[in-house]
Amino acid sequence: MFAGKVLYNQSVKERQPRSHCLHNRQIHRGQGLVETAILLPMLLIVLSGLLEFGFLLNEYMTIQDAVRNAARFAADSDYTFRDNIRNCDEDQGVVTRDFYRQTACLVNRELSREAPYVGLNLANGRDDVIISVFSVEGPSGRIAARFPADVGEAGWSMAEDFTGTRNQSSSFSTAEMQAKLTGRAPNTGYVLVELFYSYEQKLKLPWITAFVPDPILLHPYAVMPNSSAEPTPTPER
Repeated sequence: MFAGKVLYNQSVKERQPRSHCLHNRQIHRGQGLVETAILLPMLLIVLSGLLEFGFLLNEYMTIQDAVRNAARFAADSDYTFRDNIRNCDEDQGVVTRDFYRQTACLVNRELSREAPYVGLNLANGRDDVIISVFSVEGPSGRIAARFPADVGEAGWSMAEDFTGTRNQSSSFSTAEMQAKLTGRAPNTGYVLVELFYSYEQKLKLPWITAFVPDPILLHPYAVMPNSSAEPTPTPER
């Protein structure tokens, strides 16, 4: 009888740890579910933010390349050449050869070739292409003139030229451009191409738009030498 009680007590003791482990597992499993329920929304917010940022970065790189290509094209062009033709499409008749208009058209043409399509909307009051040309005297590095002279610090505007309403002005004053230059250089010229592009958020999630504006105005720019803008010596009488 005594031996039977001992065996019974031992079997109870053996069963207790198993029951205790099972109970602990249930507690840990419940704790894991609670932690997942708390962290999952935060993870979704972070992942969606990274995805939206990826879309934005992709479009920014696209428009930056378009601006650089247009500035390279303008580097070999004559900034004094102007005309009254506003057509950029060769399939629709005579194409403009105007320095500013042709450079801006090239920006739009480069963007239109991208997939998915990236294009400017000059009617939205934000998108614009601004072009300025600087004539720099050497060796002092002083900016002697800014063109087109009739628009001054604002720069030439594609929106104003094509729609009659300017959307943007140059973000760089002549003094700011002067501060970026170094002296001890021969006479030279520069062309500055600025693009203002409204990035429309793709996901449009409320937890992103609550903190980040939609649309986001992007502003890539490029500066290239332009030999046609080099100051010419004043002829002696």
